[in-house]
Amino acid sequence: MSGQARVAIIGAGLTGLSLAHALRDAAQVTVLEKSRGVGGRMSTRRAAPFAFDHGAQYFSARGAAFATFLEPFLSRGIIEPWAPRLALLPEGSGAALDWSSPRYVAVPGMTALAKALAEELDVERAVHTETLKKRAETWHLMCREGREFGPFDWVISTAPAAQTMALMPEEFSGQAALGTAKMLGCYSLMLGFSEPLALPWEAAWVQQDPLGWIAVDTSKPGRGAAHSILAQTSNSWAEANLERDQSEVQAELLQAFGDVTGQSPRQAAYASLHRWRYASVATPASSPFLIDTERRLAAAGDWCGAGKVEAAFDSASALADALCPALAEQRSIQ
Repeated sequence: MSGQARVAIIGAGLTGLSLAHALRDAAQVTVLEKSRGVGGRMSTRRAAPFAFDHGAQYFSARGAAFATFLEPFLSRGIIEPWAPRLALLPEGSGAALDWSSPRYVAVPGMTALAKALAEELDVERAVHTETLKKRAETWHLMCREGREFGPFDWVISTAPAAQTMALMPEEFSGQAALGTAKMLGCYSLMLGFSEPLALPWEAAWVQQDPLGWIAVDTSKPGRGAAHSILAQTSNSWAEANLERDQSEVQAELLQAFGDVTGQSPRQAAYASLHRWRYASVATPASSPFLIDTERRLAAAGDWCGAGKVEAAFDSASALADALCPALAEQRSIQ
C-alpha cells in the first residue's frame, strides 16, 4: 500500500464516489466533501414526517456500463424502478407518453446510492476546499475550516465546472474547456400535506413557467406515508430569478403550484424552498473528462456530458480508464 499514489477527489456526488471506487485498487483515495452528507444533487431533504428528493428526481441506464454498475444495488434493493402515473400540465396541453425504458430511484431516498458507495471509502465531510498548494512534487488542499489535507500526488475535482475553474490553478490545461461548460440553475419547492391531495397523476411535466416538473415523492418505492410533493422550476426561469428575494420566489411558486394543479398550497403543513445554482447542463465541456498529466490534476462531472446521473458515472469511468495507467506507472517508479 505504501507504494500507491495518493489521490484526492473533491466532491462526493456520484462522479466523485464512483471514481473513487474505480481507483481504490490503484491508489490511496481520499474524498473531500463540503457538505455534511454525500450525494450532491442526488439528495434527500427530511423534515419529519416528510421527505423530499429535492435534486435529481430519477435516473435511467441507457449504457451497458452504467447498467452493470447498478446491478448489485438493484439486487440489494438500494435502487428500484419507479413507474408513476404520468401527466402533462396544464391539462389539455397534450397527452404524456409512458417512459419507454425503466427509470430508477434510490431507496428510501435519492441519497441512499451515494451512502452505499461511501461506506467503503475514506470520505472527509464538511470540509470546503478553497485552495490547492504545490509543495515540492505534491499537492496540499487548504480548506475553509482551517484544515489542511495532503500530501497528494493527484488532485481531481468533480465539483461543478464554475467551481472547478475557480479552484484549479490558472496553468491547469483544462481551464479553457472548463470555460466552455455552462450549467443552469433550478428551484425546488417542497410541500408536505397532512392529507393526500386528490391528484390523478403521480408525476407531471409542466409546460408553463415558472414550473417544469411536479412529483408526488410519496409514490416512489420505499418512501414513508407522509404526503410529500416536490415541484421544480424550468431552468430558464430559475436562471432569470436566481438572485431574487427567496421569499418572493417561494410565494410565486406556491401560486403557480395552485394554478396548475387546482390544489391550494395553503393546505400544506410544510413548505420550503431550495435554490440549485448548478442543476443541469446547457453546454457540456469539450471532453468527457479533463486531465493534466504534467501537473497531476484532473476534473470530471456530469457537466462533461448531458448533465444526467448517468453522465456523471460515464465521466468518472472515462477518467478512471485514462488515469489508471498513470497511477500504475507512478507506483512502479516508487
